[in-house]
Amino acid sequence: MLFSLEHDDGDRVVGYCVPDGFSATTQIRVCGRGRTLARLAADEPRPALVAAGRHETGLCGFTVDEAKTPGLSKIADLALYDDETGVLVYRRPRPEHIRRKLVRLETHLVPLWRLDDALKDRFQHHLRGAETFGRETVTQLFLLNQVESSYLAGRFLYRNYAIYIEAGFEVYAIVQEPFAEFAERLLALGKIKQTGSAGRAILGPRDVTIYEPAIAFASQLPFDDPKALKRALRAMPGEVAQRLANPLVRQFTATTPDEMPSGGAVAATLDALSSFTLVGLRHEPARAAAALAELLGLEARALPIPGAFGRAARLARELREIGAIEALLEKDLEVYHHLAEASLKAAETAA
Repeated sequence: MLFSLEHDDGDRVVGYCVPDGFSATTQIRVCGRGRTLARLAADEPRPALVAAGRHETGLCGFTVDEAKTPGLSKIADLALYDDETGVLVYRRPRPEHIRRKLVRLETHLVPLWRLDDALKDRFQHHLRGAETFGRETVTQLFLLNQVESSYLAGRFLYRNYAIYIEAGFEVYAIVQEPFAEFAERLLALGKIKQTGSAGRAILGPRDVTIYEPAIAFASQLPFDDPKALKRALRAMPGEVAQRLANPLVRQFTATTPDEMPSGGAVAATLDALSSFTLVGLRHEPARAAAALAELLGLEARALPIPGAFGRAARLARELREIGAIEALLEKDLEVYHHLAEASLKAAETAA
C-alpha cells in the first residue's frame, strides 16, 4: 500500500492511497471530533500511478471537502485512515505533537503495544505493528517527507530499512534478556492455536506462516512438568530450532526470515545498536521509561513499560539449565552481555 497527502488547504484535503490489490479501490475513513464522519472512495485518477505500474487504473486519488465533511476547516483532530487496514494516511498537525521522527524497533515476539498506544496521540503520524504489513507499506512510512512528527513501531528486519532509518529517524529499542525472551516466545507460540484470532493478530499472517513448525511444537510442550519439558526441548526438531535461534541478532543482520547469522553478526548487531538514540533493558523498566520520557519531554509515569511476566520468568530459570537452549541463543547472549555491561557502566557514571 502506498499513500501520500498532496495538500491540506483547510476546507479541502487532497491525497492518494494505492491499495495492495492491483485493481482494487481504497475506501478512506474520515475521522474527527472523536468519531467517524464519513467514508469515501479514493477513485480520482492519478495517471502517474499507472505509468509507474503501481495500479491498473490509477483511480486512487481522494478529495475531502466541505461538501463531504461539513465544517472540515475547523476539525483540528482530522484523521484519514485506509478503512480496510486501519493504517493512518494523514492526521492534521497540532501544536502538542512531538516534533521528532522516532522508530521503536520491536525486539519482542509479544509486542509492547501498551507503550505504543500511550504515544499514539503524541505524534502526527503513528503506526504500531509495522511487521504485519508488506515491505512496500513500511517503506512508505519512512518516506512521509511532509511529516515532521512520526512514530513507527515494528518487529521488522533492520537491514532492510536501515538506509531509510539512518536518513533522519531516531531509534529506540527495549531488549530483553535472551532466556526470558525465549521463554516468552515459547509460551506465546504455545497459545496461538488456543487464542485463535487474538494470537494471530499479535503475530500477523506472515509470522504465523514462518513460525508454523514452532507453533506446532510449542503447543505440545508440557510446561507444567519441568523434567518432561527439558526432555522435549533437548529433542527439538531442527526446523523448529532454526526458527527460534538467536532472534535478536537475526533481526539486525538478516534480510529474510530464514537467513541464519554469519560469523560477524554479533559485531554487526552491536554496531547497529550503538547508533540508536536509546537502548533500554527490559529488566530495568524504570530506567527505560525515564530515558524515553526525557527524550520526548514527557513524564516517565506516562509510559507503561512492562517488567517480566511471572510465568515467563520461571520458565526462563528452567531454560538456563538446558545446554541446548544456551547453544541456540549463543549470539544473542553475547550481545546482551555487552548491553548489560554498558548499562552498568552508564549507571555507575551517572551515580
